[in-house]
Amino acid sequence: MKDFFKKLLQTITSSGIIFVVAVLGGIGGQGYKEVRRFILPFIVTIYAYFLLHNWWVLTIYSISGALSIGYGIPDQTDEGSAIGRFFYRLFHNSELWANVFTRATVGLLISLSMLSVPILKGTWFSFLVGLVIIILIWAINSWRGYGETKIKLFGKEISLLNVDLVTYAVTAIGFVLIINGWIG
Repeated sequence: MKDFFKKLLQTITSSGIIFVVAVLGGIGGQGYKEVRRFILPFIVTIYAYFLLHNWWVLTIYSISGALSIGYGIPDQTDEGSAIGRFFYRLFHNSELWANVFTRATVGLLISLSMLSVPILKGTWFSFLVGLVIIILIWAINSWRGYGETKIKLFGKEISLLNVDLVTYAVTAIGFVLIINGWIG
């Protein structure tokens, strides 16, 4: 019975982390980049620490670097980020392939930030599945646009892009899978 309640609490906490990361990622996409770059990695790192009780999980905070490198593709109004320019040139000015590979690279860096978890727990299969989930959501979804959702936060209405909510929710699912080691 004790294991049941432990699993139930872990599931509820994991669901809360997914929700919080999705909302923070969405807020970060609306001009509050500091939320996405610093608070979101802090929340994920604290979550991992409380589950694993090991200081090595502080390396997870390096998600901050992955979310700070920039992933813009060059266009008429912006020169893009260094990584965006690299893939744009590599794929002969193809916005599609530049977006896919630029964002996949960011997804890979985010995933590699979680590397301390399988090293500590030995849950490599969970890590690989989480890594694939994170890379794919960034490569396939994160650069698209498909509407917005309005929320009230501290009495102020904010419009969050649905693409950010989905990308960060699925990224958080990858985090939860890696940290909890539920597969293999």
